[in-house]
Amino acid sequence: MNFTWFAVLIFALFAVVSAGKCPANFKAQGGNCVAERPIHGECPVGSTYKLNVNACVYGA
Repeated sequence: MNFTWFAVLIFALFAVVSAGKCPANFKAQGGNCVAERPIHGECPVGSTYKLNVNACVYGA
């Protein structure tokens, strides 16, 4: 029998579970993954500073 559908189902479940977590050094806050910005530094790679949140937001 063809079990391709089963492999696709397992992959989809893995993708959903892994997408719900923030990367290392980020924490979930208000639906975003945020990190504190150093006073004289830049935001971590993959994030940008958002003034209204006053933090570095991942993927924004």
